[in-house]
Amino acid sequence: MKQMAFLILLLALGACSPTEDEAPEQNNATPKNKMSQNEIWISGWKETSSLNIVRAGAAMVTHNNFVYMIAGVDGRAFLRSTEYAPILPDGRLGEWKMGPPLIEDRGFTEAVVNNGYIYVVGGGNGPNGQNLLTTVERAKINPDGSLGAWRQESNRTILPRRCTKLSLIGDYLYSFGGYGGTLLDSVEYAKIEADGSVGKWNMASEAMTLPRYVNSVKTVGGFAFVLGGHDQDKGVGIVDVEWAKPQANGDIGSWQKTSPLKTGRYGVASAKADKTIYMLGGLTGLEYLGSIEKSQVLPEGGLTAWQETTAMSVPRATFSAFTNNGYIYVLGGANRDGYLRSVEYAEINAQGDLGFMGSPQEREQYLQQVEAKKNNSPVLPNEGVIKQILNAEMYSYIQVLSQGKLVWIAGPKTELPINSRVGYSKGVYMSNFFSKELQKHFPEVTFVSRIEAVQ
Repeated sequence: MKQMAFLILLLALGACSPTEDEAPEQNNATPKNKMSQNEIWISGWKETSSLNIVRAGAAMVTHNNFVYMIAGVDGRAFLRSTEYAPILPDGRLGEWKMGPPLIEDRGFTEAVVNNGYIYVVGGGNGPNGQNLLTTVERAKINPDGSLGAWRQESNRTILPRRCTKLSLIGDYLYSFGGYGGTLLDSVEYAKIEADGSVGKWNMASEAMTLPRYVNSVKTVGGFAFVLGGHDQDKGVGIVDVEWAKPQANGDIGSWQKTSPLKTGRYGVASAKADKTIYMLGGLTGLEYLGSIEKSQVLPEGGLTAWQETTAMSVPRATFSAFTNNGYIYVLGGANRDGYLRSVEYAEINAQGDLGFMGSPQEREQYLQQVEAKKNNSPVLPNEGVIKQILNAEMYSYIQVLSQGKLVWIAGPKTELPINSRVGYSKGVYMSNFFSKELQKHFPEVTFVSRIEAVQ
């Protein structure tokens, strides 16, 4: 399971990987943090109802205090299944219930909700997601929160787009970037008609400043923001952020760069609360992130400088996030320990930071739990002696002598001396791998997420 989780993320090296929705998020007024005499603010997260199925690369939307998780991958196959849960007034999620399956399997897909319908666009299926989809599916949300049967729209996207990111502004649905046989910098859009059907797709006249995939998109105040993603040549997350303003006719104006992220990241999730955008988790290269940064949208467009806030309790990539009624949620995804079905949430305070109210005893208990998770790292199963190191910007390619055989591994950048002994995690084996950054061919290399010195 651990190897498969990393393999899905490694698709980003040659194609693309995660998803996170751009559904309208409702009721984002920050709750008043009423502090009793014995309560303090605790920077942290609480657990709530877990998903029925582990999901990474899933689509997610919220509507009328329900959250919907759609398709994705579970470590073995691409999924058609859907599930939904009520968002309770105290921030917890209720029981997850299974919904109707999609018409076709799809992962690394995206969804939006509009006027009582959920729309799912693009994605992939088949071996390693190589079957790229142009189809759009739609389902009606019933008054009780359940879903009607899915139907396929007659109009397909112009290009297949795995890992596309969606945005809904007015009556127009936008699909940004992704992978369609090559990395895409293009944007296409379609009008949602009065009967709920999706009109003909059109290519926007202005392309983004660079191809975007394994990234995120958020729309705030009528502006579309494209954030982060994967540098195909260097194999690392990028810090670039750009924005544009869609026009009344659906086309998009010119793209402008704005404040870069503090940490380059891909496989990310994002969420918005009023004028604040949060970028959560993801990967830098081979390192899973738990960190979160936030920025404010400026009235004329663009963003303020990014600032760090409370990290998630566990690192995640290819997961989903949303805000609702002053709470922020993270759902599913994957990390070095495998695929996840866990869901966590935190309150958003007046400063836009994340946590919850509790007693000093609860704070101490939470800190102990966080420390226990850090100290519970699995033992590294492999060892070897370093014979050669080739450093890229974020990766180290290391030749080790292990059990009498010279092998190449690639992992997070490290500075260790030749002839030192290292332990390393299980990983993904690749043959005939070419590093564009090093301009070097490796007949065999194993990509790992951990490399540590052995004392």
